[in-house]
Order: sequence, then structure tokens, then C-alpha cells
Amino acid sequence: MLKICCYSAIGRQLSICLFSFPVWWYSFPLRHKIDSTMIQRIQTVYLAIAAILSMLIVFLKLTLASVGEYELTAVSVNLMKDGVLETAMSSFAIAGAIMFGLFLTVYGIMQYKNRKFQIKLVQGALLVQWIVVGLVFFYADKMGVLAESYSVFYSPSLAILLVNVVLYFLAIRGIKKDDALVRSADRLR
Repeated sequence: MLKICCYSAIGRQLSICLFSFPVWWYSFPLRHKIDSTMIQRIQTVYLAIAAILSMLIVFLKLTLASVGEYELTAVSVNLMKDGVLETAMSSFAIAGAIMFGLFLTVYGIMQYKNRKFQIKLVQGALLVQWIVVGLVFFYADKMGVLAESYSVFYSPSLAILLVNVVLYFLAIRGIKKDDALVRSADRLR
């Protein structure tokens, strides 16, 4: 192993090795923000998958429901008229709620050291997810009134919202298990 040593301004020896991280890596500020213990926890995986699925709904503009020529996405209700897609009305409330839930989810991932607060954030994201489901049904009903038809077809992409609900429940369960494990370890000390 090749090792190059030099001294910093404060007299501390810095080593740079070919096969390992240099010494300064361990004091690098970003290393503490991305801690390996955060990634090793299963609830982090659940929350990351939920965040990715939420982003897919908004950014890919997946169809959530349709009535005749009307289609509901997270951003708008579109009308397909003569091969041209027109916006019939805005549904930014759905996109806003999804993005707020996404914020709570990502912030919840970052709060891995404060488990009580992390549980509250994930519970809030779960509540927002149920609100999103309710908003989808509300806008689908409004879309049915616009189309003068009440036969609403819900897209299979709506299942993504329900998968997120399950992932949030699993994440809450994992956080509670971690909390119980830490409490039992503290009891033994």
C-alpha cells in the first residue's frame, strides 16, 4: 500500500493511501450528514421508495382517473378534444399535497437520530397521503360533473398512492422497533 504523508497547518499528519480514504475524509462535514447508520435501517428504505413513488406521480404526470375524454393528473384535468390536449381545470391541490408529503418524507429520513420526531413526521406524511387519495376522488367527482357522466375509471397508477400508505405503515413499525431496541439497550446500562 502506497502512503503519502504530509503535515497540515496545525501540525496534524495527513495520510493519503491508495486503497483507503484519506484522513481528512473522516473530518469532512458532509460525511456526518450522510451517516451509514441511516442507510442501514429498513425504514429508510421504505421512506425512500415512498418518496420516489410520490415523485413519479407528479413528474411523469400519470393519469389517476378518467371520464370519457377527461383525464385527471396530479397537476390538471385535461380534455382530449380533436386530438388536442386542453386543460379543463387545475388540480394543483393534489400536486401540492403530494409535494408536501414528499417534503415530510425526506425530512423524516434525515431525522433518523430523533425517532420520536421521525414518527410524527411519517405519521404526518401518512395523513397527507390519505388526503391525496381523498382529493383524487373529489376531483374525479368534479370531472364526472364536467363530463356529465358518473362512470369514473380509476387508473392502476392510483395503486401507487396505496402502496405509499403501506410503506408509511411499515416505516412507522420499523422506527418503533428501533426505538424499543435503543430503550432496551439503555435499560441494560
